[in-house]
This record gives sequence, C-alpha cells and structure tokens, in this order.
Amino acid sequence: MKELTSRDAVLKAAQQCDVIDLGAPEAGPSRALALELDGKYYHAQKVLSLAYNVQHPGRDNLSAADLTEKATAHSLSRLGFASATTAQLWPPRLGAEYPNRTAIRKIFGGNGVAGITSFSGDSVTNIFSDEEGPYADEPPDAINPFEYRGEGRNGNQKLTRGNKALDTARRNLEAVRYWYRPAGGTFKFTTWVAILSRTQVWSPDNSKELRLEYAFQVMAVPGPELDTWPTRVRRLIDDEDIKDVPLPQLPDKDATNNQRRKTYQEYLRLIDRSSKTGQAGRKPAKGTRNLYPRSRAVRDAVLVRAHGNCENDKCTGMPFDTAPGGESILEVDHVDDLALNGLDHPSVMIALCPNCHAAKTRGANRAAIKRRFRVRAAELHHKADQ
Repeated sequence: MKELTSRDAVLKAAQQCDVIDLGAPEAGPSRALALELDGKYYHAQKVLSLAYNVQHPGRDNLSAADLTEKATAHSLSRLGFASATTAQLWPPRLGAEYPNRTAIRKIFGGNGVAGITSFSGDSVTNIFSDEEGPYADEPPDAINPFEYRGEGRNGNQKLTRGNKALDTARRNLEAVRYWYRPAGGTFKFTTWVAILSRTQVWSPDNSKELRLEYAFQVMAVPGPELDTWPTRVRRLIDDEDIKDVPLPQLPDKDATNNQRRKTYQEYLRLIDRSSKTGQAGRKPAKGTRNLYPRSRAVRDAVLVRAHGNCENDKCTGMPFDTAPGGESILEVDHVDDLALNGLDHPSVMIALCPNCHAAKTRGANRAAIKRRFRVRAAELHHKADQ
C-alpha cells in the first residue's frame, strides 16, 4: 500500500465503482470502510485495489479482500481522502433484526462473541442478551428496571473491557444499545437503556463453580439524547463512585440448616448497614412513587432462606425444570409492592414458584393470599434470624 501514491489513480478507480446506497445498508458492503467523495460513498477497499492497478498496470492485481480496514484507512488519510465505517454512516436502527451475531459483525464490525462491545468506528456501547446463553440476564422490560450480567465466564469478573465500558456509561449518563434474542429467535436492537447501578453477585461459571459476577441494573430510555430520558430514570441512576462490596458467599446445596441460617444473618447485617446509607431495607422516599432501588442483597437473602423451595406452605408443586445455572426457579416477591410503599426487606418478602406467584398477583383470592403471606414471611424471617 505504500506504493500507492497517486490521488488521481484513486479518483479514476472510484469512477469504476458503484456508489453505496445509504438508504439500503443491508444490501451494501459487509463490514466495509467507505470512501467519501463529493458527498458520495464508495467501498474503500475495492477503490484502493483498483487504484493500485491503475497506478501500476503491469503488476499483479491487489485483492480488496486482502486489505484490512486499518491499512485502508491509513492509506486514504495519507492521500488526503476522508473515510467512514459502516456503523458511522448508518448505525443500527431501533427494531433492526439480524439472524445471529455473525451477521451483525459482518455489517458493523466489532467483536462477534463478547456480550458487550462497540462497533467499528462507533463510540456507542452495545450489550447482547441471549435467552439461551449462559448468563442469568433478566428479560428486557419496557417500564421497570431489569438486570444485565457482566461479561466473563471463568473466575471472578473484573471491572475491565466490556464491564468497564458499561460502568463508564453509567458515570457519564450515556445510553447503550440493548440487543436481545429470545429462545429460537433472532437478535433485535430492542431498546436503548440507561445504566442505573452495578453490584457483585455470586453466580456459577462454566465449571459450575461459584464466582463473583457483575449485575448491572438497566432501564429502557427513548433514545441516546439525555434530555429525552424520563425524570424517573434520572433519579434512579447512581452516577457516583461505587465501591465493590461482595455479598456473603451463597451456601452450597449440601449446607446444613445452621450454615444457611448463618449466611442469612450475614445478609441481614449487610442489609442493615446498607439501609443506613439509603441503599436497601427501606421504603421509597416521599414523592418518588415507583422510584425505588431494588436491593440485590435483599433478594439473595430471601433465596438463601428458601433453600430452593417455594415458601408458600400450601404450594402444590415446584416447576420440573431449573434455571440455566441449575438453581430452582423461584421468584422473590414483595408481599406489599414497593410501588405501593412496601418495604425492601426479607421480613416482608417471600420466595415463590411461578404458579404461587401468579396466584398471589392475579388470582381471584389474591387479597387473602397476600394477608396470609405477610404472616408467613414474618414467621420465616423470625425463624431464620434466631
């Protein structure tokens, strides 16, 4: 490429190439760098390969496939031409769908495997959630906060690379593209999200060994422009420094009742300390209805207490399946909704199987069930706290 020194050769080569149709990016070049000339765009690698042959007609042809994006961009800049990446020219549109990560990488570049990545030449962070993947992400929610797990499947996750990018977006109030693939479906740019906070949780790695994993709390926003974000989202964002405080390690499946009770009490001490700084175990502040932090420590404490079983003493049966990590399928429920001034504390929360949770939420006898669960949750908490 150092032997390509003629600007005229580049201009003549461009005349032999088709103009990229920005209105139909899916039909355009795959993961290509584009050369800009007079407001029009051309496949940069193709232009340079032809330009080399124009300047050196007696030599072997230079294949466009052999030209890397970096080398092409450098050569164009040296010759005084402007270039742009596919992601810069036509970033993904909200609602766009692609069959898999390979198809997305083919068009926009970036890493085709990592769950957190940016596209070539684009500063926006993208997060990918696959329902059939190994991470315990929560499904996207258009209204309420939901959880996205950090990247890294072996050993304790570190606040580097993709995890650091998400934390930077949190501090800088930058929106992130959220891509989601349901079971058997395709990847879709589902929504923009704001990163609300992060915490460390215990989760099984590829070897089924517990390790610390980052759990990012995210919430859907209308777009990347900060002034479009609802006030309720802005109030939930923790944009200060967060000190990683690992939760007490979860007991293994063979732990005795005494060991589980000890772990539960460790969680309660942590929750009590957090509540003094306004992070957990408290009611939402006056005037902030529906604006409240859901404490991960509180949720995990209830799961420790439940020991993989539905805490409804009249449960008719747990699901036959398990969660991806092998744990029981349980849903931690606030007996009295946080949005209705409930308390975020294990003493008023209960772990339920999906059937019991549905009956408590939507059943004809839900009012009676709620009254019974208030008593049941208090009894379970008192027993585990002794």
